Amino acid sequence: MYESNPFIVAEAPAADRAAFYRRTYAHVAGAFAAFGALLFFFFASGIADTVMTGLSSMLKSMGGFAWLIVMLAFWGGTYAAQSLAANRASRGAQYAGLGLYVVLEALIFIPLIWMVSLKTQGNPAQILLPACGVTAALVVGLSVAVFFTGVDFSFLRVAIVIGSICALGAVIVFSLMGINPGTWFALAMIVLMATVILYQTWMIKDSCETDQHVFAAFILFSAFVTLLWYVISFFLGRRED
Repeated sequence: MYESNPFIVAEAPAADRAAFYRRTYAHVAGAFAAFGALLFFFFASGIADTVMTGLSSMLKSMGGFAWLIVMLAFWGGTYAAQSLAANRASRGAQYAGLGLYVVLEALIFIPLIWMVSLKTQGNPAQILLPACGVTAALVVGLSVAVFFTGVDFSFLRVAIVIGSICALGAVIVFSLMGINPGTWFALAMIVLMATVILYQTWMIKDSCETDQHVFAAFILFSAFVTLLWYVISFFLGRRED
C-alpha cells in the first residue's frame, strides 16, 4: 500500500528511513533469489541449450553484429523495465518492471555461465562461488562506506558518466570486431561498477521517496548484478590465462 505522505528518504523520520531500507534490501535479496532460480531453471530445463544454439547460429551468419544486436535488445528491454519500475501510479507496474529486469539479466547471463561451465569442465562452482563471495564482500563494503562515513559521493557522477561512455564504446568495438576484452577490461569495469554502487547507494536517499522501495531495489540490483557479471568475467579470464 502506498504511503499517504511519503518523504524524501534523507528527510524522513528515522523509523520511516529504516523501514525504507529494510524493504529495499529485502527486494534486492528477493530479486537475486529469483535470478538464481531462473538461471538454474534455464540450464536444468534445456532452455539455455536452445539459447546458445540460437546465439551460435547468429554468430555464424552475422559475425560480431549478432552480439551487438543481443546487447541492443537487452538495453531496450532494460529501458522498458526501468520505466515500469519508476511508475509512481501503479505498484503492479513497479513489480512488473523489476521482474522483467530479473528475467533479462538471467537470460543475458546464460552465455557467461555456459562459458564458465565449459572452462571448468562442468564444475562452474569453481569460479561462481568465489566470484559471488567477492561480489558480496564488495557490495557490503561499499554500502557500509556510504551509510557509516557520511561522505557526499555526488562528486562521482562525472567520472561515472565519462567511464560509462568509454565502456559503451569499448563494448560496441569489441562486439563488432569479435575481440575478447580480457581481464584488464573486466577489472576496469569492476572499478567502474564499484563507483556506480557508491554513487547510487548514496543517491537513492536524496532522489527516492519512502514509498519507492521497489524502484530503489531496481537501481541497486542492476548495479550489483552488473558487478557480478564482471567479477565472474575476471575470474574466468584469470583461469584462461
